[in-house]
Amino acid sequence: MLAGVREILKPEDGMKLKLGLAVAAFAVAASGFAVANEDIIGLRKQAMKVNGQAAKVSVGMIKGEIPFNAEVAAAAMMLIADGSTEFVHLFPEGTETGDTKAGDAIWSDPDGFMAAGKAAADAATAAAAAAADGQEAFGAAFGAVGQACGACHEGYRKG
Repeated sequence: MLAGVREILKPEDGMKLKLGLAVAAFAVAASGFAVANEDIIGLRKQAMKVNGQAAKVSVGMIKGEIPFNAEVAAAAMMLIADGSTEFVHLFPEGTETGDTKAGDAIWSDPDGFMAAGKAAADAATAAAAAAADGQEAFGAAFGAVGQACGACHEGYRKG
């Protein structure tokens, strides 16, 4: 059977076939990277949703809309602290495009981005500790969390 194929294909057809297969393999690999990048972007979005929900519960307790619970307040802040620590590592090269609000400064100023993540984590850790001292102390400490998160969003997020 292979001999029959060789008789039909000319030498230049073999090169065309190899080139075609190489292009097809590259296209499949590239689409795989695009899917992987969208998965990473999706993970970033989920991390921000968790931070947002933790902040919403915290603000509700500070405002008295949700009964204050020091354990819940501390846990919410530790979610933000841990999330901020890990979140900054979810921006590998190639994930700056796609369905993302990540700003260009994340890649052009990675040290600043890492510092912004650390500032948010440090503020959230301090607020977690303050929760043991009650609603008022927690509310005062939470202000720094809002400032750190806002500064990161302002400097490193699109629109």
